[in-house]
Amino acid sequence: MNISVLYGILIMLISNRRVRRDELAAHFEVSPRTVQRYVDELIAGGVPIDAIAGKHGGYFISDSYKMPYLLFTPDELGRLKMCLTAFGGTFKDGVTERVYDKLTALENGAPVCQSPPLVIDSDAWNGCAGSLQSRLDAVQTAISDNRALMVNYTDKNGRSSRRKIDPYTLALKEGVWYVYGRCHIHNDFRLFRLARMKGIEFTEEIFARRPDADVRSALSVSLGDRINIELEFDESALAGIEEWLGAESVRRSNKLVCRAIVGDGDDLVRKILSFGTRVRVSAPRRLAERVNEVAEEIAAQNRKNFI
Repeated sequence: MNISVLYGILIMLISNRRVRRDELAAHFEVSPRTVQRYVDELIAGGVPIDAIAGKHGGYFISDSYKMPYLLFTPDELGRLKMCLTAFGGTFKDGVTERVYDKLTALENGAPVCQSPPLVIDSDAWNGCAGSLQSRLDAVQTAISDNRALMVNYTDKNGRSSRRKIDPYTLALKEGVWYVYGRCHIHNDFRLFRLARMKGIEFTEEIFARRPDADVRSALSVSLGDRINIELEFDESALAGIEEWLGAESVRRSNKLVCRAIVGDGDDLVRKILSFGTRVRVSAPRRLAERVNEVAEEIAAQNRKNFI
């Protein structure tokens, strides 16, 4: 008897409460008769499984049944611990550490891998994520309590406003923390960049979560239109360009050229300028003009400081 199939059938019954025998057979790629043998084995082990005949029948477990413990394979335990480690430095409330210790105890003394196959560090090299810790903690508390927040928010165009938001969840994408929630000014769901939120204050208002919230859709929307760009660059910028746009986007002939499709937002200009004189925009012309305009504004501001 395959223990993983036995355990899988139990999990499906607990999750769905009622499952037909043919559905279980198709899912685990076994015969209906084999499914019945597994169900009989679970019943013999004390699991209260009943069956209802007919078109809408199937096996079911009482809603009051709870598993006395969970079983994890070594791979599953390792994956859970890896995910916890990824955010161990982000949330300082001790919950992550306690869960990690409990998962370690489930390993029954199994040797700990000293060199994990994957390490995820949500902090930045310059430690700027650490400066957001108080904001992370405040938003996390508001999310747990369903409590509305008042914040001073500066949008990408530099406009500041005082807003009330209902925070639904925190999201980390491309190394940037966002708060997803409902903005009372626009009466709509928005992504707020955590670094642009200041003066966070708790309100007395408890909000009810709306069913139309969809953080996944919000995160899948490109922050800006997509455009084709072509860059010429020096050898010294090769590693940075490949890290940013991928080695497959680079072509080498009599000069180094990169062609890629990117989001046409303000961050694009800032990214190009971060390479200094080592990168030049070949196309589109409008992007080259924007880069020149911003570079000239920076130069003008710096000249003022020494006049």
